[in-house]
Amino acid sequence: MVLKLIVASILLLATSGIGYLIALRYGLRVKQLGYFINALNSLETYILYYSTPLPLAMKKLSERSHSSISWIFEESWKRLNSREGYEIGEIWQETMNRNIESLSLSKEDIDIIIDFSKELGFGNKDTQKKHFQYTEMLLNEQKRKANNEKDKNGRMFNRLGVLLGLTLVIILI
Repeated sequence: MVLKLIVASILLLATSGIGYLIALRYGLRVKQLGYFINALNSLETYILYYSTPLPLAMKKLSERSHSSISWIFEESWKRLNSREGYEIGEIWQETMNRNIESLSLSKEDIDIIIDFSKELGFGNKDTQKKHFQYTEMLLNEQKRKANNEKDKNGRMFNRLGVLLGLTLVIILI
């Protein structure tokens, strides 16, 4: 009898934990989109207003950005500084594809960020400013969608984990 209670408790905790982890991923997407929006605002300030060279702006962003995304700017800075002849769009795409599992972003979010990077450094300041604003608008829209998904699916997976655990406990008892 005691063994059944222990197994039932472990099963309930495990399924609840799995549901919580799935729900947590939705929240992380919202946070990472916010971190990217903040980082792109800082990048816009460095490039357009301080006229900071792109490699140096990337280095500063790697130091100031949240740790969950700072590695993108750090790798970009290192690769741009190595002068291998790659464009920033190629560098960001390779970096993000290599480490995609550490991001909680959707394919659409990543595509927006990569498309932004392909235009980075081309055109005059007005063109750059419009590109920053357009990308920020797209990311804010993605963040709004992600927040709605988090509210809807996050609660569902939390509850689903508990209910699945209770169902399994009832079946096993």
